[in-house]
Formats: sequence, C-alpha cells, structure tokens
Amino acid sequence: MTTARALSIGFVGNVVTNPFGKMAGRLADLATVSCEHLPIGQIEQVLAGPAAADVLIVHLDHRWFFDVAPDEAAVARARGLAELVSARLARAPGTIILNTVPFVPVSSVESDLHYQLAALARVNAVLFDLARAQERVSVVDAAGALALLGFANAFRERNRYMYQMPYAPAAVDALNARYADAVAARLRARRKVVVVDADNTLWGGVVGEDGVENLEVDSDYPGIVHTQLQRQLLRLKGLGILLCAVTKNNEEDFRAVFAQRAMPLRLDDFVAYRSNWSEKSENIRDLAATLNLGLDSFVFLDDNPFEIEEVRARLPGVECHLFDRTRPEQALTLLDGIASLRARNVTAEDLAKTEQYRGEAQRQELQRSAASMDDYLASLEIRVHVARNNPGSLRRVTQLINKTNQFNLTTRRYTEDEVATAMQEGGVYAARVVDRFGDMGIVGVAIVRGGELETFLMSCRALGRRIEAQILRHVCHQEGDRDLKARYRPSAKNRMVETFLDDNGFEPLSAGPEGKTYRLTRGPDDTPYIHIVAE
Repeated sequence: MTTARALSIGFVGNVVTNPFGKMAGRLADLATVSCEHLPIGQIEQVLAGPAAADVLIVHLDHRWFFDVAPDEAAVARARGLAELVSARLARAPGTIILNTVPFVPVSSVESDLHYQLAALARVNAVLFDLARAQERVSVVDAAGALALLGFANAFRERNRYMYQMPYAPAAVDALNARYADAVAARLRARRKVVVVDADNTLWGGVVGEDGVENLEVDSDYPGIVHTQLQRQLLRLKGLGILLCAVTKNNEEDFRAVFAQRAMPLRLDDFVAYRSNWSEKSENIRDLAATLNLGLDSFVFLDDNPFEIEEVRARLPGVECHLFDRTRPEQALTLLDGIASLRARNVTAEDLAKTEQYRGEAQRQELQRSAASMDDYLASLEIRVHVARNNPGSLRRVTQLINKTNQFNLTTRRYTEDEVATAMQEGGVYAARVVDRFGDMGIVGVAIVRGGELETFLMSCRALGRRIEAQILRHVCHQEGDRDLKARYRPSAKNRMVETFLDDNGFEPLSAGPEGKTYRLTRGPDDTPYIHIVAE
C-alpha cells in the first residue's frame, strides 16, 4: 500500500499569485499539495530568506523587469535574480520555478520596440541559462502560453491596477496548466519510447497502394504536415526519446520509402521497427520485450481510431494518441502536448539512448542463437563499473531513482540534494554496464546508510543477465558483509522484485501491509562471467 507524497508549494511574484493555486488539483494523482502565497512584491526577500517549501514558484511579469529601469538595466535585474536563485539553491533544498517574460509593448515608437524586444530576448536568455546550469530550476514558457491566447484574450489591464492581477481567466488557466506540468515533470517518470504508425502518419498515403513516389511528404500541403511531424520526432530523439515504428506493410515497401524519398527521418533513426500484418498491440508488446522496457514506457501515435482503440484495449499501459492529418493545427501540436514526454533536463545517457537500445536489440538476437543462457551471458563479456559516492554521477543517479518503477525495492524518491546528503552520510553506488555491444551507461543505483540498504534499483533494460545480483554482492562486500538491513516496499509496479532479497541471501525479519524487512545472511552467489570494476 502506498500513499501520495506530501508536497508544499510556495508562490511569490509581483502580481497576486492566489489564482495560480488552482494547479494543485492537477497534481492530485501525484502528490498531496499544500500551497502558501507569500506577500506580493517580496521576491528578493523570499529568495534571501529560509526555504519553507519543496517548490517555490516565482512569477514575474514584464513590469518587474522593465517598469523600474531602462532596457539594459532590465537585463541586469535578470542577472541579479539569477544570482539570488543560485545563492538560495546553494544553501537550501527545494526546486525553484521561474517563467519566461512575455512581450508587452510600453511604447509605440518603432526604435523603442526594437530595443524592448532585444532586451526581452536577453532577459529570457538569462533565465534559460540559469535553468541549464541549475538542475533544480525550471522555466515555464508563460510567454508562449499567453501568446497562444493573444494579447486581448490574455490580459486585463484594468485588473492589473485595481487588483494587481493582470491576467484574464483564460490566461490564468493556461498558466496553471504550465506550472502543474513543470511540477509533475519532477514527480513522474518520463516515458521513453514513441511508437509511430507509417501510412498517413509518417507520410500521407498508403505505400502498398499509392507507391513510394506518390506519397505525400514534402513542403506542400498536405505533405508538409507529415514532414513537420518527422522533424518533431527527430527533435524528440535528440532529447533522449527512442523512436520505433509499427506499420501494416510489407517490410520491403516500408524500407523502400526511406531509401527512395528525402525525408527528415532516416531508417536508422528508429531504434527498432515492425513492418508486418500482425496486430499493432502484438508488435508493441514485441518491441517492449526486445528493448527490455515496460509497456508504461511507450507512447503510440496512429491516424486510425481503430488501431488506437485496439492498442488501448489490449495494452492499457501504453499511452495512445490519435494523429489527424486533416487538422494540422492539432496534429502538429500533438507531441508538444504530451506531458509524459517532457524532461526537465537531458543527461549524456539520454542523448546516447538510441545506440544503447540498438545494442539491446543485438543482445536479444544473440540470445536467440545461443545454446544456453550461460553461454549467452558469457559471450556478452559484461563488465560492471561501480563507483561509490561519485559527485559526477549525481544528476544521472537522481534521474534514475525518480524514473525507475519496476525493479526498485522501495520506489523511494530523492531530490539531488538528498542524494548528495546520502553520499556524505553513507554510500551511494552507481553501476555502469559495458559489454561487447557497447556502453549502457549508469543503469543501477544502491544507497546504504545507517546500516540499511534503503534503495536498490536497476533499469529494466539491464535485467535478465544476473547483473543485479552481482551488483548487490559487491555492495554487500563494500559495506563489510555486516548485519545489513534491507526492505521491500510494494508498489503498483514493483512486484517483480518481491522475492529478490529472499533469492539473494537475505533473511526475512518481518512482513506486513507496508512490505517486508530483511537482514543480510550469506548474500548473493558469485556470477563468474560478470566482472565488477570498483572505481
């Protein structure tokens, strides 16, 4: 049995922030949220004071930057804000969420507008640079949200002066949604894979009927819709999302499109694909097995409502979205609107994911041809590099902790600060796996503190090779093979590790609705073909 975590959110700004508290309702499935609205205009004082909330949302409109000073001074004020935020994060835990500043003209003189726009771009650049440098800073695109509404629909200048709240109700709703998404991105695991249909999705037309040369994927309408979708998918790949394709086509026809047509996507941009006449749910299930990922890692796009419903009914863990090329204004905002694909930061491991998972497909092929499991594992030439308390792994370790659900003994979540504290108080182990097919990156984490194994987890893509037991064996040895305690805490998704400690030399001490407690006895057996390299 698990309960939603408690999350406190503080708001401060140069406008009344109470209307933004409605975002709490959007987070109900992730956390029990409490909100505190701090005095208006006390931005510097709040940032310089003690941290009282898990998340601090600082909402500033253009007047905070531009009303009190010329344009150059507005940029300087943004830099001062960045320094205050950095200083706050250096001395206190928590996350800070800022917003991009929208353009609100304060002069109709053309030359003045040029200076305003240039200064505004520099102000927002300062905020984005801060978010890139500080993992605990997010910047929501308030300017973009308000621009989509249009100035007349977004602002109520009368309310600004009477109530210190310049936004229309539609703008408040849009900003609440953006802030809720930013908080949710720090609470939920990001989905890893986009599976996309081909005919009438990647391109217009049906390749088996229309022929490669007649498919619509170019710079004219409607082909431009498919070209733009491919560009968006390519951008997601650059942010660490894996691309797969499933299509009801002859494989030679599917491959011919990539060989004969100039398109943004190449065939090797897909980590895997299935082009056959099987049900798409079967092909997605097969892709999940090949990539060693749970179905809750997948997002599926198709133009056919029947295919969407078939996958949704048979694979409820897969998030499904209908791509309607006849409505480009919706089709081309579809991917941007999928919150489960958003990442607050991108690590080096994210950028290498396509090659890592292509290696996983090669491993699966080798396993199918091996005479036995032992022969297969020995032929992989597995080396596990285990680093203890390495600050350089802090970001990746925190990311892995917060997105791993299945092979995770406790599913306890940590902030980056909390992981850093665990490094000071105990041992944080980061395991990087390398084999003959490549470097899988950091795929395992263990945290030992106060004589207890409080966290042990593995990325699902590294499972099935007995690596997890060898890592646990190494951690136990490093901790002196003493009377180490451990715990299994059940969740909706981690049933696969229910007997992991029982199977690896830990003795049960107690059991109840909240899980089981253990102590180390003999520990895991050695696996001779998996070599541990202590770093």
